[in-house]
Amino acid sequence: MVCGGVAFLVAGALVPLLVRFAVGRNLLDVPNPRSSHEIPTPRLGGLALMSGVWAGAALLRPEEGWTLLICATLAGCVGLADDFGNLHFGVKAAGQSVAALALVLAAPPPFLEAAGVLAPFAGVLAVLWLVALMNAFNFMDGIDGISGGTAVVNALFLLALASDEMGVLSIFVGATLGFLAWNLAPATIFLGDSGSHFIGFLLGGAALYAGGETVTFLPLAAAVVFTPYLFDTAFTLVRRLRAGKNVFSAHREHIYQRITPAPTFHRQVSILYCGLAVVSGTAAVLLARGYALPGIVLFVACCCTIALLSWIRPEERRR
Repeated sequence: MVCGGVAFLVAGALVPLLVRFAVGRNLLDVPNPRSSHEIPTPRLGGLALMSGVWAGAALLRPEEGWTLLICATLAGCVGLADDFGNLHFGVKAAGQSVAALALVLAAPPPFLEAAGVLAPFAGVLAVLWLVALMNAFNFMDGIDGISGGTAVVNALFLLALASDEMGVLSIFVGATLGFLAWNLAPATIFLGDSGSHFIGFLLGGAALYAGGETVTFLPLAAAVVFTPYLFDTAFTLVRRLRAGKNVFSAHREHIYQRITPAPTFHRQVSILYCGLAVVSGTAAVLLARGYALPGIVLFVACCCTIALLSWIRPEERRR
C-alpha cells in the first residue's frame, strides 16, 4: 500500500515538470483531422508513469518481477524514441520484438515448460502476444483517460490471477492513478508511445505469468481480461484490410473513435470501456476459479463486443 502511494505521488508530481519540459521544446501532439483532441498536448506522460513504478519498486524491492519491469521499461524506451523521433513502424516493431524476446528468454513463462516439444512455438506465441498488446494499447490511446483507466481495471483483475511474484502490479496501479489524475478529460498530458508500450508490455507480461507454476491454463483466462481492447483493435484492422487500406497508417476508424463524436464525450466513452473491462475481467476470474464454464465466458466476451458495436452511431454504420 505504501509503495503504491509512493508510485502515485512520484508519477503525479512529475507530470507538471514534464508538461513544462514538453511545451518548452514543442514536444506536443498537435491536432490533425484524425485527432480526437483540439488543443496541442504534451505526450511524455509515459515517463512519469515509468518513474513512478520504479520509485515504488525501489521501495518495495520485490523478490521477483524485476525482469518483467526491466523489459517493460525497454519497451517503453522504444516508444519514447518514437515520441521524440517518429520511428518507422518496422523499426518500432523490431524494438518491441527484441524487448518481448528478452523477457521470454530471460524469464520463460511457466507454460513454456508445460508445452514440451512445442515450447519454441509457445515462445513465439508469447512474443507475438506481447507485441500485439503493446500495439493494442498504442492504437487505443486516442481519447482522454481511456488507456489509463482501462489499464487500472486490467491490472486489478490480473492481481487476482497473477502469482505472488507479480507484486509490481500493485505499484503499477498506484503510478497509473497518479498519471490518470492529469489525463482525465480535458487531459493535461498524454501517455505517448512510451506509456502505451510500457503499459501493454507490463500487463501482457503479467498475464503470461498468471498462476505461477501451479495452473498452466491461467494465461488463457488472463487474456480474457483484455477483451474490449483486443476486439476493438482486431475488428478495426480486419475492417481496414477488407477495405484495402493501409493498416499502418493513422486513421479514425477504431470503434472508440467512431462513438466519440466530440471531445466532450471522452469521459463517457472511457467509462464505457472501463465498465466493459470490469465485465470481461470478472468473467476471467470466474473462469480461472472454476466458477464458470468456458462457454459462459465466451458468451460474456461476445456480449462485450456486441455492446461496443451497438454504440456505433447509425450514420457511422451506413458509412
